[in-house]
Amino acid sequence: MAFTIRFRVWDKQEKEFSQKGFSLTLDGKLLKFGQPVSNEDNFVVNSFTGLKDKYDKELYEEDIIEHTVAKEGNLTQHTGIIRYNNEHGAFYLENGPPLLQLFSIRKVGNPYENPILYDLYLKSKS
Repeated sequence: MAFTIRFRVWDKQEKEFSQKGFSLTLDGKLLKFGQPVSNEDNFVVNSFTGLKDKYDKELYEEDIIEHTVAKEGNLTQHTGIIRYNNEHGAFYLENGPPLLQLFSIRKVGNPYENPILYDLYLKSKS
């Protein structure tokens, strides 16, 4: 069974996500149609977590999610941002548990398409 690395690319100039035509080299350099992109700073790469939310939406690094946590018989709602930890080789919820320990996940948005939502999330943490 082959493992495919999936990702999406945010184009800062076009202000949209794309997956078409992009690839990554083994050392993480971004290519478009097999050629190095001229200005890598114009693009943000988000890795696919391999997970989907309860509505079958794919979850990527930096997505903002709501999730339910069960602790001592109580259910509580939390909001967080998906991050990747290179040291552990795993996705996790910022200031929270690894994604695989969560259930009832709902994707709310991401900081690129929903900057106001992202700002509200950051303010709620202060």
